Parts: sequence; structure tokens; C-alpha cells
Amino acid sequence: MTARPERGCGSSGPDPRGASGFGKLWLGQSVSLVGTQIGALALPLVAVSYLHVSSAELGFLNALRYLPFLLLALPLGVVVDRGDRRRLMVLADWARALLVAAVPLLYAWDVLAIQVLLVLAFAIGAFQVLFDSACMSFLPQLVSRARLTKANRNLQASQSAAELGGPGLGGAVCAAIGAPAALVADAVSYVVSAVAVGLVKSPRRPPAPAAPQKRGAGQPWALVWWTEVREGLSFVFRHRELRALALETAVFNTFEQGVLTVYMLYAVRELHLSTLLLGLTLAATGAGSLIGSALAEPASRRFGLGPVITAGSLLGCGAYLLVPAASGGPDLVPVVICAGFSVAGVAIGLSNVLQVSLRQTTTPDRLLGRMTSSYRFVAYGTVPLGALLGGMLAEVAGLRPALWLVAAGLLLAPVAIVCSPLPRRRRLPETATEPTGRSVERGEAL
Repeated sequence: MTARPERGCGSSGPDPRGASGFGKLWLGQSVSLVGTQIGALALPLVAVSYLHVSSAELGFLNALRYLPFLLLALPLGVVVDRGDRRRLMVLADWARALLVAAVPLLYAWDVLAIQVLLVLAFAIGAFQVLFDSACMSFLPQLVSRARLTKANRNLQASQSAAELGGPGLGGAVCAAIGAPAALVADAVSYVVSAVAVGLVKSPRRPPAPAAPQKRGAGQPWALVWWTEVREGLSFVFRHRELRALALETAVFNTFEQGVLTVYMLYAVRELHLSTLLLGLTLAATGAGSLIGSALAEPASRRFGLGPVITAGSLLGCGAYLLVPAASGGPDLVPVVICAGFSVAGVAIGLSNVLQVSLRQTTTPDRLLGRMTSSYRFVAYGTVPLGALLGGMLAEVAGLRPALWLVAAGLLLAPVAIVCSPLPRRRRLPETATEPTGRSVERGEAL
């Protein structure tokens, strides 16, 4: 596929503004993702090292970070489709900057308590949901369909790079200045993202916002709101390809979280890996994902979009079996585990870029926010379940047998894709599809 000039939404010729707009968005996201990796390590360290919380309290803290995906993702999808997506992204960034900065400030005033930290963790997660939904819905307005896969590839590459270097950087920063002060770096990264997104010019032809449902006489607002939420859920689960992707992601996230939960205990208690070596094995996923995201576009051109997504799902799920299978002595085991995580990372990066592009191009602009929120509601809502499943299996069966069970459970994830039309899809759809079956050009007012 030859390179094509960047085009604005609905434009008829090259639009450098669209390219520069994505560049600003990409820069802000790249900085923010590194800060998020620092914060993901620093926030639990504050709870453990400075507030001396119990293991149950720490587990509750981690669960609250994902709870907004269950409670708020669907209603926030309606907000995204009704509102200005770029402004919502800026609002979410500033809100997260203030919330994260509150932790070191309250610690310095000696008034930080676990109850306060739990509330802040939930609030940060809520604005994360808002930003993610708005960002995934705004991107198709900013770049043309032909450039969407490349844009998603670049964003996925930034995420992979952050996952690769972020944990080590976070550890170094926490060791140098302490976990509370390290959260300042996370807050600053959100400020950088807010400024960068704020500088992005609105697309030349933004899509018409979703028309609010009319309220009948005596009809409560909650019912009107639910009608719009239900439209997004219905679109995802009535569309055969989107339904397959959502189910595959839900099953994958459940068992992958189980693998990661058990592996942390297995690596420390049975393999006796050092903290550094443990971090390196986990970083292998980010390294592989960086490679996979770079290969996504050329692979889809060579083999077809659907076959690459299918192969990525099969390879990524199967690679986790190398983690419990690793044997051969203290020198070889970490190498085999790294190989498993890195191969899984390549497959995940390869598949994720194409999956996101397919979801964005299949969905009408007016439903993008609700589609993204519905999808994330299913995908991230299963994360706490996976952690609970892994912990329970480890208690009953032991660490290594539990790893075998949850890793084998991952093989169920590709079934949804294999049994769908996805393996036969060669390229991205030319038009989005309304729930009624009518095809619409992107940006067309309905």
C-alpha cells in the first residue's frame, strides 16, 4: 500500500492541519502514558510503604481503579457522543492532574489516609474512562480512514514503549525521591497532555452530535438516558464482528489477569526471582507489543486484516502456556518466561492496532463514544474477576497448577473470532454501518 497524503475529515485534498493535530495528540499521549506507568507503581507504594495498608486494603485499592469501567463507562459514553470530544479530553486530563497531585500534597500535610486514597483512586479511574472513550471517538474525526491504522499503530507503539520503560523509570524515580513525590511526575504528564490536546484544532467537518432522545410526557430522564446507553450496547452485540471482538477481549482479559496475579506469587515464592528479574520478565510483553504494533499495517496489507487479527489472537493466547511450562534450571526458566511474554506481546500489539481501527471504521460517528464505552465496559469489567479467579485457584490447586489452568483458559478467547466472519475480512470497511443496516460515510449527518 503506497503512502497517501493526510486528509481531514470530509476534506477533498491534503490537510496538514490534520497531521499536525494528530502529532500534538500523540505527543501528549506519549508523555501521559509514561507518567501513568510511574503513577501505577507509585500509588500502591504510597499505600504499602507510607500508609502500611493490609493486603485486603491494597486489593481493594487496585479494584477501585477498574470499578469505574463497570459503573460509569456506559453513561459516560452518552456524554461523549453528546459533547465536544476534544474538550472532554482536556477536562479529563486536568482533573486527573489535580487528583494525582492531591496525594503528595495531602501526604505533606500529614492528612493522607487510606480512605482518602481509595476515593482518589476511584475518581482518577472515572476520568480515565472519560478520556479513553473521548480519545478513541475523536481520533476518526482527526485523521482519514486511510490513515487510521497508522495513527492507532503510533498510539499503540507509545503505549508499548511506556510499558517497556515505565516500570523501571518509576522504580528509579520512587527510589530517588520517594513514592509520594514521584506522583508529581504523573500529574505533570497529565498537564502536558491537556495542553497538547488543547492545541489541537477542531476537525474541519466534525460529525453531527448524537441527537438526545426526546422525553415524553412524564418520562423520567433516567429512562431517556438508558435508551441511549442501550443503543450503544445493542450496536456492539448485534454486530457480528464487534460482538466477536468484545467477547474475545473479555475472555482474554479475565484469564490474562489470572495469569499475572498468580505469576507474581509464583515468581517470588517458587522461582525466587529478584525484583529486577521479575520486572524484566514483565517488561518483555511491552517489548514484544512495540514490535507487533510496528508490523500491524504491513501484515494486514500482505495477509489481510481478518487473518492477522485471528492469528494474533491464537498466537497471543497460546504463548502464555510457556510461563507454567518453563523449566530447566534457574538460568533457563526466566529466558523461557520472557519468550512467552514477548511472543504474547507481539501478537497483542499486532492484533490490537487492527482491532481498534476496525471498531472505529465500522461504527457511525454518532455512536463512537457509546461503542467505545460499551466495549470497555465488557473488556475491563472482567479484570477484577480474573484476579479473583487466579487467587482462588492458587489457594486450591497450588501456584504452578493454577498457572496451567488460567493459561489454558486463554485458549477459549479466540473461539469467538474463529466462529465469526472476521477471518474472512481482507480490509477495513469503506463505510460505517448504522444499526438499521444503512451504510454511511464518515462524518455524514444522519
